[in-house]
Amino acid sequence: MTERIPVTIWGATGFAGAELLRIFARHPHFEVVGAVSRSKAGISVGAAHPHLRHVYNDLTFISPEEANSLSAAAAFLALPHRASAQEAVRRLEAGERVIDLSADFRLHSAEAYKNWYGVDHPAPQLLSEAVYGLPELHRGEMASARLISGVGCNATSAITALLPLARAGLIEEARIECRVGSSEAGANADEGSAHSMRSRVLRVVNPFVHRHMAEVVQELSMEQSSFTMGVTAVELVRGIQCLAHVTLNRQVREAEIWKLYRAAWNGEPFVSFTPAKPAHFRIPDPRFVIGSNRVLTGFMLAEDGRRMIAASAIDNLMKGAAGSAVQCANLMFGLPETEGLDMMPVYPA
Repeated sequence: MTERIPVTIWGATGFAGAELLRIFARHPHFEVVGAVSRSKAGISVGAAHPHLRHVYNDLTFISPEEANSLSAAAAFLALPHRASAQEAVRRLEAGERVIDLSADFRLHSAEAYKNWYGVDHPAPQLLSEAVYGLPELHRGEMASARLISGVGCNATSAITALLPLARAGLIEEARIECRVGSSEAGANADEGSAHSMRSRVLRVVNPFVHRHMAEVVQELSMEQSSFTMGVTAVELVRGIQCLAHVTLNRQVREAEIWKLYRAAWNGEPFVSFTPAKPAHFRIPDPRFVIGSNRVLTGFMLAEDGRRMIAASAIDNLMKGAAGSAVQCANLMFGLPETEGLDMMPVYPA
């Protein structure tokens, strides 16, 4: 395919919007025809994202009203929850395909959405057709989709850590902890994310229930009572390390676990295993995936064969947001899944 596919990015001033711009700057098929921001309309993209100035020196942010006059094949929505769903309705009515990075279409039912997010869903009529945006699970549904949801970054990390065990029916209980960088809180600083409050902390947030747990329960087809999920803020800007302390429902040998992980992830273009040796590399470290769309998975099994740590590491802004979104869009438009996403991790980071 040589024809360029015109796309717009809504909410292009945030961290996820910046990552989409970074990916599309070198994507061979997608072309950004509109970077949408009501607050920064008329300002150059390089002024908000200095690292992209050299590739977008002629592009300025446009208002939503200006974006309505554009002819785009797809809209990437990096907007706040609820606002994203409302814009998705308008984009679909305009004949565009939608890749939504918010939480608005991740859950299958309006009841589940209200239970986890505390408000009525703004566009419940679209929930039945939205495809959950993790290609490793829903690749086959994406080619014909009009609407693909975003993925929760913590959910992505937890799902990739636990999927091999869940498919084998081995999980009796899992206590999930995600150690997360500050960019997970978004580009707009508040009291909790200001540097003086955030730096050098080990702050435990919601130690038993996190909203992204809804996606884990849904995508692994497990009972909520089997899980707890918490988040710890650590001294990172980007990255998530997920540690799932799992109690298995029967005794297993390490060779069996390796077989399950290979069966789940062999052939997946963005998923890798950590090595068996040396031991300190068995648990994935986010610094080995920063800047890329990659996932590292690994595990350690206790001597009793019933307890283990299932782990993963991702860049929350890439595989946990913009990278997965582009991976989904590639499939949606019949492109090679890895197109524009072959960047190597940046190390050391």
